[in-house]
Amino acid sequence: MNGPDPSLKPTERFSSRVEAYRRFRSRYPGEIIALLEERCALTRESVVADVGAGTGMLAELFLANGNRVFAVEPNADMRAACEELVARYPHLTCVDGTAEETHLADRSVDFVAVGRALHWFDQEKCRPEFVRILREGGWVVLANQGPDRRSESVIREFQDILKTHGLD
Repeated sequence: MNGPDPSLKPTERFSSRVEAYRRFRSRYPGEIIALLEERCALTRESVVADVGAGTGMLAELFLANGNRVFAVEPNADMRAACEELVARYPHLTCVDGTAEETHLADRSVDFVAVGRALHWFDQEKCRPEFVRILREGGWVVLANQGPDRRSESVIREFQDILKTHGLD
């Protein structure tokens, strides 16, 4: 198995994978919205920062709910793919930033939402950034998908494919 290209910064590693990411990456369940409405007082007026937004898969759930979303993404190619959503969702603003430096205004969002990108963040540096941009009473939402226990054989087969053919 080949390792990652050591010359690539973590923020550049997905540049050549945008189309595959959009086509094959699993989507977030729409039930996230109802859960956040019930437990965290999410409303259509809530402003969301999707940090590490990639192509906008998590942002799209909030946008479909009517929320204003700032999609913070450091990778130019992934951010460009996310910006294509603006045609359908005018409340989307894509921002060239990182979890550690979002470039958003102080106290500007009600929710910081993070999908499958959390492991790329410098946790000690992103925490104060999230606190800085969150309004009083705001929430940090971590959305990830664990394995579906009903299909463990599919997961094993997928992991075998990654081991055999994965680039990193």
